[in-house]
Amino acid sequence: MTTPPETIVVGRREEAEADLAREIAALVREKPRVVLGLATGDTTAGLYRELARLRREEDLDFGRVVTFNLDEYLGLAPEHPGAFARWTRERVFEPLGISEGSRHVPSWGAAADSASWTISERCRAYEESLREAGGIDLQILGIGRNGHIAFNEPPTPRESRTREVRLHAWTREDAARVFGSLGEVPTRAITIGIGTILEARRIRVLAFGSRKAGIVARALEGPVGPEVPASFLRGHPDLRIWLDREAARELDSARPAPRS
Repeated sequence: MTTPPETIVVGRREEAEADLAREIAALVREKPRVVLGLATGDTTAGLYRELARLRREEDLDFGRVVTFNLDEYLGLAPEHPGAFARWTRERVFEPLGISEGSRHVPSWGAAADSASWTISERCRAYEESLREAGGIDLQILGIGRNGHIAFNEPPTPRESRTREVRLHAWTREDAARVFGSLGEVPTRAITIGIGTILEARRIRVLAFGSRKAGIVARALEGPVGPEVPASFLRGHPDLRIWLDREAARELDSARPAPRS
């Protein structure tokens, strides 16, 4: 048996972004040293803009918040235009005022203190940092076209942990716009695992647009298993998912009942 997710279908994605931002704001006010798991990319950009607005207009203080990014491409310097380290710095860390010592990104080959580390050592250190921080209070996620969460490409087992992965062709195609061409997109990355994600106390998912409709239906209503890594989320006890109408259109629960 899996836990049925709380699924919220909205008319406009801004409604979902505002709703989740309000939840995060309430959590930060209740527990200033909250640990947030951060997803990157177009799906979550509006959420972070809304959180920055709350900081400016409602004096929301992120000064003690601790963050952990889900993933990072291998071999990119932190200032590379395609690096998630740069994306998060520009859209999350600086706009929200996250202190430098509270930012965690699973990078490789960029930080001076990791220059002599193997990739597996870097991955183990990231997991240890998560444990030392007390675990993730709220994990923000999107869903990839092939059902990946973070860079956990199919097939990924439920027990997976932070590790090096090879990126799926669709994942690299979707990133080509940022890198300028498909050939410039890295083929490998570091990602936290499904098992790591499922240890978060709350998981909040955003998915928008018609391109996500098919995989959303498989993740929420199809078999649970490694071929659709996002399907494992259905076993989490505190899962909430926001969809716009386009992303929800293939869900059985979103279709009109047949006439008798």
